[in-house]
Amino acid sequence: MTETSSSSARATDVQGRVSPPTNVGRIRNASLLLAVVCAVQFLDAMDIASMGPALPLVQQELGMSPDTLQWVVSAYALGFGGFLLLGGRLADIFGRKKLLIGWLAVFVVASFIGGLTDGGFVLVLARLAKGISAGFTAPVAMAILLDAFRDPQSRNKALGTFLAIVSAGYSLGLVLGGLLSGISWRLVLFLPAVVGIIVAVMAMVAVPADRPREGGRPRVDILGSITVTAGAIALVYAVSRASVSGWGDSLTLGSLGAAVVLLLAFVMVERVHPTPLVPLSIFSRPQLSRANVCMLMFGAYVAFQFVLTLYYQNVLGWSPFQAGLAFLLGGVLTAATARYGAAAVTKYGAWPVATAGLLMLAVGYLGWVLLIGHVNPLVILVAQQLLGGIGFAAAYPALNIAAVGSAKEDEQGLASGLFNASSQIGTGVVIALTATLLGLNADAGLGGYRAGLWTVTAITVAITLLAAGGIARYSRRSA
Repeated sequence: MTETSSSSARATDVQGRVSPPTNVGRIRNASLLLAVVCAVQFLDAMDIASMGPALPLVQQELGMSPDTLQWVVSAYALGFGGFLLLGGRLADIFGRKKLLIGWLAVFVVASFIGGLTDGGFVLVLARLAKGISAGFTAPVAMAILLDAFRDPQSRNKALGTFLAIVSAGYSLGLVLGGLLSGISWRLVLFLPAVVGIIVAVMAMVAVPADRPREGGRPRVDILGSITVTAGAIALVYAVSRASVSGWGDSLTLGSLGAAVVLLLAFVMVERVHPTPLVPLSIFSRPQLSRANVCMLMFGAYVAFQFVLTLYYQNVLGWSPFQAGLAFLLGGVLTAATARYGAAAVTKYGAWPVATAGLLMLAVGYLGWVLLIGHVNPLVILVAQQLLGGIGFAAAYPALNIAAVGSAKEDEQGLASGLFNASSQIGTGVVIALTATLLGLNADAGLGGYRAGLWTVTAITVAITLLAAGGIARYSRRSA
């Protein structure tokens, strides 16, 4: 307690400037370290976003059906989300530097394989491998950041920078994906490989050496990681299959049943394992649980891009580059304002900021639902990008801070893994639901796109109400 209070007292000087974090003394260059962890998340964000504009070209060249095409996106999200919990736990047990560099190497190799393949199945496997590697690098990067920046003001400032860079990765990824797809969609996979090599070299220099762990290393919950990953894959596969075979299909129902059994088995394993992948007691923290559920916003955000990318190219006849460029304004606004969103959390609290941001996102999505086909798409596009860019910059940092801000040193990787797993598994499920409704209404012209957009809007409205409930609950506690 004394050390914490002293740290808080030194958080600002007489001019109100943030003092160096208490743990930076053992780090040779905190700015370079922050650049490395930001680059890791930038790489993941860029890789996710850049595939969007390339999807129609991938479908055409590899002969993939619409329901299998979405696995190019969903496989990455599933690998990412499924292994984030294991990656987060290992980040708290084993050496973070070795994990980061090792899995960056896996990411690079998988990127090259995906870019060289001539088969859709191999491409999906490569994307899955890239997602798994990101499932390890993302929580490790966040754990390194949280360990380096410990006092609240410095941490929120670092998280603001961190999330601004992530947002830049999404916006740049969309534009680069469109630009590179105009030459060859394979370049969309080769570019992250080159960036990954650069980031790995930077990590070798900037990340401090791993510290010895006192008391030995606890056992790793392999069974828990297998059951939760397999359960998530079975769930999204079932929802995806329903788009072409219907909900009464035997394999769809079998996959849903398998998902339920596997996820229940995961809970049972966690209850009895001496060192569980996810101690179930962590869900008793209401702010963390609420923030994780609200991260369905990320899945809605990616699904929104999925629907509009197809609409821009298939209906409006735009090129992949033009389709990617359509999301640039929102991405630039998010990158430019994310640090202000983090600063607003320090002043107003996480839940008011998150609610305001989610409401802006919901209004932007609803505008597309109501106006598509009736108003010039450029008008709707600009209005939504203004609302969405600022809204995402407010909601995402606020939810991140609410979820991981109170983590103990030996929980930093786990808290980060839970938060990212919520967003990535949510992405797989929301995209699958959206693709299902899009496919079921494929013969309805714009009706199919409206169905997908209604899904995105409804999910965002629901989590906006959930976040708004947090305002009253946590305001009463602090009063």
